[in-house]
Amino acid sequence: MEPISVTALSFTEYAMSGQRGRISIVSEQRRVYLAPEQWVAGFYNPMRDAMRRAANSPDPAAELDKAVEEAHRHPRAGQPRAFEELREGFLPWLLATRATGVPTGAARWQAGELALRVRPHLGLRLPDGSRAAVLVYVKEAPLTQEAANVGLRILQQTMADTLPGAVPLVLDARRGRAFRMSRRTNLAKLDALIAAEAAGYVVHWRMSA
Repeated sequence: MEPISVTALSFTEYAMSGQRGRISIVSEQRRVYLAPEQWVAGFYNPMRDAMRRAANSPDPAAELDKAVEEAHRHPRAGQPRAFEELREGFLPWLLATRATGVPTGAARWQAGELALRVRPHLGLRLPDGSRAAVLVYVKEAPLTQEAANVGLRILQQTMADTLPGAVPLVLDARRGRAFRMSRRTNLAKLDALIAAEAAGYVVHWRMSA
């Protein structure tokens, strides 16, 4: 069988959902990934694009405002409010980092029949010269450290291809909160958890066909 291919962030969202909600979230992700209508998969893409432009702009607020205004001009259900909340959370965080954008590459992470497409939504250069590779979480439910660790570990394991030497971050954009991996994290246990979650994702994907 061909591997199931989704993004690292989609898999992270699966990992953060409770047992009762996992089949539902995989069914929804399957519908999005296999939908012929491109707008379904691209609901948040205009704001993520605006975030990348904002990181390289002398006026980051203007870049985010354009995406919000466009959502109001051509509204899809829930999009204007979602974009406003993302702007209000992301902009103060970006300004506080005083970072500028840098390009990122792409990688592939695989466990069994699950292949994850890994490309940080943002590459940032911080004032001290260090760099960060950022997955941007945009959904309404708050992100937890436990769920962020899944995305952080996958970023960590693919950093040589995406942004060598960078620090991995997962940003809860609506709340302007960036998660990083604690030095006390037991990586062996985390890797075992991720392997189990990957196997579970495949089962739920096949069951929702």
